[in-house]
Amino acid sequence: MLDFLTRIPEDKLRHYLAGSLAAAAGGLHSVLIGALLCAALAIGKEVYDRVSKRGTPDLLDVVWTLIGGAAVLLPLAVWRSGVLM
Repeated sequence: MLDFLTRIPEDKLRHYLAGSLAAAAGGLHSVLIGALLCAALAIGKEVYDRVSKRGTPDLLDVVWTLIGGAAVLLPLAVWRSGVLM
């Protein structure tokens, strides 16, 4: 059932996890802070890769990081809004 996960490159899964963790950490304060922290991490990492030449900047890395953040922040926003109660 989860065979598709084996086809996702490890690098992209790491970006997803990093985005999730950053969003969760910021989300302890607010959803907005979680989103900003996740976006800053996503963009900052790729800028670092480009400037330092220690990595390869990749727009898909930003996308995977933001998807990880969204996976945490969207349910959190719904829960905090009380819509489901």
